[in-house]
Amino acid sequence: MNQLGKRQLKIHRKSFARSTRKNVVFPEIRLCGKWLKDIGFECGGFVTVRHEKNIIIITVNKEIEEIINKTKKASK
Repeated sequence: MNQLGKRQLKIHRKSFARSTRKNVVFPEIRLCGKWLKDIGFECGGFVTVRHEKNIIIITVNKEIEEIINKTKKASK
């Protein structure tokens, strides 16, 4: 039986300079660590992000990886 993992993460402040000389600020959530690899998230892979009010769901997107691999093989 799979056990649901749980992580407590901080929402960081991310600031971007705009051409109007005004900075804009957005929330940023950072995900990194061995635990991501352990649950199937590999470097260079793709994810799909679904969201609604107060909920974010991130899943590995194997379909995009397969399309890219087929495109690379076809271009050789």
